[in-house]
Amino acid sequence: MAGKLYKRKDGYWYYKYSFINEFGFSKWRMISCKTKDDEVAVRVKNQYDKTFGELKNPFSNPKFTYLEMKTEYLKTRLLKVKRGQLSDLTYKSDCNSLNRFGEWLLNKYGSEGYVLGDINHKLVQKFIDDRLDEVSTTTIDNNLKHLSSFMGWCLKKDFVKVNPVMSAKLDKPKRKKRKLIPSKDEWSLLWKHLETKVQRFLDGEEEYDFFSMMIFVQMNLGLRIGEVLGMKWNRGSDDNDTGHSKNYIYLSDDNNKLVIYFKRRLRTIPTSSINYLLDKIPTDYRLRKWVNTSTDKKKVKMKYVFGNPHTNEQRYSNQISRDFKKLMRELNLNSNYTTHSLRHGWAVNQIRNNSNIYTISKFMGHSMVQVTEIYADHLVSDDFDELVLNNKPKE
Repeated sequence: MAGKLYKRKDGYWYYKYSFINEFGFSKWRMISCKTKDDEVAVRVKNQYDKTFGELKNPFSNPKFTYLEMKTEYLKTRLLKVKRGQLSDLTYKSDCNSLNRFGEWLLNKYGSEGYVLGDINHKLVQKFIDDRLDEVSTTTIDNNLKHLSSFMGWCLKKDFVKVNPVMSAKLDKPKRKKRKLIPSKDEWSLLWKHLETKVQRFLDGEEEYDFFSMMIFVQMNLGLRIGEVLGMKWNRGSDDNDTGHSKNYIYLSDDNNKLVIYFKRRLRTIPTSSINYLLDKIPTDYRLRKWVNTSTDKKKVKMKYVFGNPHTNEQRYSNQISRDFKKLMRELNLNSNYTTHSLRHGWAVNQIRNNSNIYTISKFMGHSMVQVTEIYADHLVSDDFDELVLNNKPKE
């Protein structure tokens, strides 16, 4: 049965039962149409019927489909992005994860219009097992996180009885701990390679290569790849406060400081070691003609230090990962290294250079110093030579 319209003194209201169990309906859904106009109220009612579904049998579950509710859910998420309540990257990750699950349903069962109420714990488990053949366990965890958020929203809206991701324990694959960290010689080799490219760029012997410059900045500051990609030239209008999950990273006006709010932790670090490079990185680009500008190629100020010059937006990390693998092969280094290996390598290199571990922890934005102490496990026997030579007691 569809919803009904009731006219009150304050305007039209939409009424509809919400289904709970096999014994019938337990409560009304009451939503204001926010209008006193008859025609407008009918249009609003039709829209609500599409959103909340039409029930033909009062003693059966509503047949909401995954495709329909996914579309409605992403609309609400996009609205949060516009309001500044959700980051654009989180929304894109929502879209990617939910679309992957929809594609899986289409390939497995021939339809993305799978009945939402039929998605259960066993179906999600099959999705996990099939995804293991394609992606890493980290990606699967990310997919499940967004799928659980979506199903939780459906549960809150009474579209489903339970959240299948949370209703029972799933056999999730264990994450493979990446302990691969560049050795002292490998770190030195990569550093010298990038330092040479940077110097050739500064001397005008090579064109600007954002990838080499970006990796060199990461090796200097021990940043996460997301922090490097999100680095802005200037502070944005909403880059403030700390009581939210929206990340922001921006340089000071003189490029000497970098303010980082990432993973709900705020820190400010000096950039004096790369200031000479930041001053030479191009800040203006001519955008391509398909970008919405007044002319075919308009020169604009770039928002991000290592942003995409064709869109003036932040680059995606997946392409960076592929380029990094290619660089590792070119230098005959372990191709299993990732850009995050550089963050670990920076910490180990600082420990080798006898930097204070508490200072390292604060600089990297770790929640506890115990996290930083883990990197000490990656020291090898060659790092202990100095200790052995200092055995003789002082007189």
